[in-house]
Amino acid sequence: MNLVRLGINSINKVYLKEFSRSYKVLAIESSCDDACITLMDRYSKKEPPRIIDELKDTLDSSGVGGVVPAAAAKHNSRSISELANRAIVRNGWNTETTKPDLICATRGPGMTSSLVAGYQLGLGLSIAWQIPIVGVNHMLGHLMMARMASNGKYPSYPFLSILVSGGHTVCVLSRSLLDHEILVDTVDIAAGDALDKCGRELGFHGNMIGKEMDTFLRQHSEERGKPPLLDIREPMKNQAHRKNVLKYSFASFISQVRRSIDKKYNNVIPSDSKIIARMAYQVEDAIFQHIITKIKLAIKERNLFIDNFVCAGGVGSNLTLRKMLEDQLRPLDIVNFYYPDPKYCTDNSTMIGWAGIELFERGLTTDISTAVVRKWPIDRILDLYGWHRNDYC
Repeated sequence: MNLVRLGINSINKVYLKEFSRSYKVLAIESSCDDACITLMDRYSKKEPPRIIDELKDTLDSSGVGGVVPAAAAKHNSRSISELANRAIVRNGWNTETTKPDLICATRGPGMTSSLVAGYQLGLGLSIAWQIPIVGVNHMLGHLMMARMASNGKYPSYPFLSILVSGGHTVCVLSRSLLDHEILVDTVDIAAGDALDKCGRELGFHGNMIGKEMDTFLRQHSEERGKPPLLDIREPMKNQAHRKNVLKYSFASFISQVRRSIDKKYNNVIPSDSKIIARMAYQVEDAIFQHIITKIKLAIKERNLFIDNFVCAGGVGSNLTLRKMLEDQLRPLDIVNFYYPDPKYCTDNSTMIGWAGIELFERGLTTDISTAVVRKWPIDRILDLYGWHRNDYC
């Protein structure tokens, strides 16, 4: 890349006199309990970037019942620099002529102490290498990931999406890269968090309990559709004092599961795997149906006519959820469904790199004086301080 250097205090105000057809990207993600590094080669603006290397180190929280912020921060601080160094050195990106041309790092939202580890590394390398940095919104990374395989052609705008994970559950209408409207958000916890905690009530263990429960269910598919064993009602449905509320609420599923086990099984988790499977199927179906009910309500209330739908986030890899979405949304004239590769549904740095590329090629970089943010709504991407709009695109 032929960059005109403007000094250490304004390196992200750089302009490309000749925007090269190719450039190299170092992507960094550390918003929760994953330390992730990706090296990407933007060898052509007509093709998706080539993935040179991907490294990921996830904190094992299976023994403590969930992610502990202080432990996650310590894990990321220890891991992220080592992973970056390993990737850079083993791929020969460690000389003046082979170093990356752009850094894309998660700036938020997420756990502040975890975010700091990756973002500060990105800022430091930006200064040391005198290359621009793009501070990427984590949710935008999930949202845009489905577009990478087509080099940003599909899904075309506008499209509707559900971003569903352990930390977020939000239905979004996207009109462009920078124009997103939140149609449905959660009033309490995320769907993935509810799946994990309901799974724990049913006796499941592991670092990603919702995923462990889904794996178990695939081994007991014959139990699907059998009579329900738990008393579970979908929350936020119409009542006399409440009509057509465009909000999710997942916390009540946990208490409903707990009360049902207490009432029907004297607070003892059944040992019969078939009974557990029937319960787990009921939990999954109820939570997924709640997600879809509100998507359908949003489409109706907003009178939307949308062809394209994206399902992203860690829970987005669940095949049951995908089938339920397609079965219930196709009759509403949504014809095209897009899903990231399952390995890119959970938190990863490749999605941060791709979203950063899309922002960079729109002329956006981030100032080196910026800091991470715990909250950063996807409908306020440009409201956060520190953006530079450059004139090379």
